[in-house]
Amino acid sequence: MVAPNLDRPPDIDPDAASSAPERRCRDRGSGAAARYDRGVRIVSLVPSATEILFALGLGDAVVAVSHECDYPAEAAERPRITASEIATDRLSNREIEDAVAARLHDGRPLYRIDAEALRALEPTLLITQSLCDVCALPVQAVHHALRLLTRPPAIVSLDATTVDGVLQSIVTIGEATATAAAAHAIVADLRTRLDRVRDAVSTAPPRRVLCLEWLDPPYQCGHWIAEMVRLAGGTDAASRPGIPSVATTWDELCETNPELVVAFPCGCSVDRTVAEVENLRARGVWPSRLHNTPLVIADSRYFTRPGPRIVDGVELLASVLHPDRVTWVPHTADGNTSMSRVSI
Repeated sequence: MVAPNLDRPPDIDPDAASSAPERRCRDRGSGAAARYDRGVRIVSLVPSATEILFALGLGDAVVAVSHECDYPAEAAERPRITASEIATDRLSNREIEDAVAARLHDGRPLYRIDAEALRALEPTLLITQSLCDVCALPVQAVHHALRLLTRPPAIVSLDATTVDGVLQSIVTIGEATATAAAAHAIVADLRTRLDRVRDAVSTAPPRRVLCLEWLDPPYQCGHWIAEMVRLAGGTDAASRPGIPSVATTWDELCETNPELVVAFPCGCSVDRTVAEVENLRARGVWPSRLHNTPLVIADSRYFTRPGPRIVDGVELLASVLHPDRVTWVPHTADGNTSMSRVSI
């Protein structure tokens, strides 16, 4: 069986002329042009929004990002305007879970925003979210920080819970930045890639998969993950389509009798998740009922970050579930490992 040709999405080329009062972005596929005012100053508090902004050719308009915005590489050059109150990079899944629970119990924030820096930046557009107060700065904290601004910016909140909703977020940002034509072109290309995967696996029997977006305690996946699995030719009986993920027990998850386990703890790289699994195994927490079940560890940013790369995630899943029909091509390779197969 020939694998589908999962080509790299078209780049958006901004017009390089710096003397013009506005910047033009042209999509190579459609030839459509969109302009945004060079006076636009965007602060992105959501990693997925940062990815979308750069994909739209709006990188020069981004004046600050959140501490979690790490893609594309150019995003690292922007000032970080938020910070986590928990040193998550040094903690295990269990330690993070306990630290978050303790702060929420005491009414202490999980994140902080530099309100003075925000005021000095004078943004004209701020992009935030209200989907998950654990994953990013709560929208209430954003509004509190905005009180210092004499000219409050326009606010766009991205709160998608489905794959279609994630793609619509691209259009929403495009419409808010006068790059709607480029946004629609990107979405059309992403839908084409999804159609290719769907066609490739359409006649294959769905495979039972258990997806994990946290390991200790284990979490049932929520929101768009179940839809990603379905598009990739699988079923995840433990998932919660369109609603938030929740903590559960290993016994309950094992009852779904998966053929394959795919782990991508939110915010974790492949190497970090491998270490987490090894830790669970050493402590006897990893369930014996899954010892003979193949385990694939994937970069969480392809799954838990609701931006263009969830399409990469669908392609990755399909290549794991149906390797005879789909070949994984890392479209947005950034030098990091995207997937690892682990024997437990």
